[in-house]
Amino acid sequence: MKHRSTLPLALLISLILVGCTPVESAVQEVLVRPVKLFEVAQSSGNTIRQFPARVEANSRAELSFRISGQLVRLDLVEGQHVKQGVLLAQLDDRDARNNLMTREAEYDLLLADFSRNQTLLERKLISQALFDSSKAQLKSAKAALAAANDQVSYTRLEAPFNGTIAKRLVDNHQIVQPNQGVMTLQNNQLLDVSIQVPEAMAAVLTQDIANGLAAKVRFSALNDMVFDAKFKEYSTQVTLGTQAYEVVFSLPQPDNVQLLPGMSAELTLATLNDSKQSFRTIVPISAVDKQDQNGDVTVWRYQPDSGDVSPVKVTLGRVSTDGVEVLTGLQKGDAIVAAGLSQLSEGMKVKPLRWQRGV
Repeated sequence: MKHRSTLPLALLISLILVGCTPVESAVQEVLVRPVKLFEVAQSSGNTIRQFPARVEANSRAELSFRISGQLVRLDLVEGQHVKQGVLLAQLDDRDARNNLMTREAEYDLLLADFSRNQTLLERKLISQALFDSSKAQLKSAKAALAAANDQVSYTRLEAPFNGTIAKRLVDNHQIVQPNQGVMTLQNNQLLDVSIQVPEAMAAVLTQDIANGLAAKVRFSALNDMVFDAKFKEYSTQVTLGTQAYEVVFSLPQPDNVQLLPGMSAELTLATLNDSKQSFRTIVPISAVDKQDQNGDVTVWRYQPDSGDVSPVKVTLGRVSTDGVEVLTGLQKGDAIVAAGLSQLSEGMKVKPLRWQRGV
């Protein structure tokens, strides 16, 4: 009886094993995931990006008087060009001039007293204390006279630089207060064109400046005209509310058209690649994976010999419409997974779906 029961049991086990073999094979086939690959190539040529730009006057000042008074002269109109030192506005200076005449008379009187006292002191007809008092009074009168002269000069508002009257803020014969804006003067002969660049580009900006930056400005109102601009300066402080940094270019006023501050503009920036630089490439943004645990940025490299993938830590550069620049971690000819990174794990077997060659 024992011998009879053994045969069916062995037969049953063999049937179970045979039945499981197709299932295991199917699981193994599922684990070989098809992926889209991207072939890494050397980045060549210039990197070109476009930015919305803000146009401002190179020099701009809101002018005001240092004292209060009534305007008696304000003949300029908006858009008028003025030279440095030209009288722009005048306050009623009668009170200031009367005060100046009083201070001049006081100074002249004390100067005469001081001269007489000096002669008397030499003859020892007055004390040293009386002479010192006379000298102190003269110095005080001299300071008061200088202050009175300043008060007269404060009634005149002169142009601090060559420019254009951009805005009149008050009317003639109006009473103005100290530091109240009277007009805005700006120099439109040299314009500042500023853009906001992302932090990845700002990190390598000094290197790009050394290699050369080619900037061209196009205005919405002048679509058929392009103007060359030169790099001026950049900010090392992030713009509030963004992760961008301001870069400013200088644009001379052309002869054939008038460019004004506030015009809508777009700046095209070309960074010239240095042939001596280390290897750089541009990969699709979908090929870049950022680890939540440690913040490392990685791509998944495909190994043709073994058919599996493994993560590779990389350093990123600029982001553009073509993709993201990889500065370190990859070599020419590497194959990386271009999409579906969340489904990958280290050592996973994959099957190339189709190839995409880098530029």
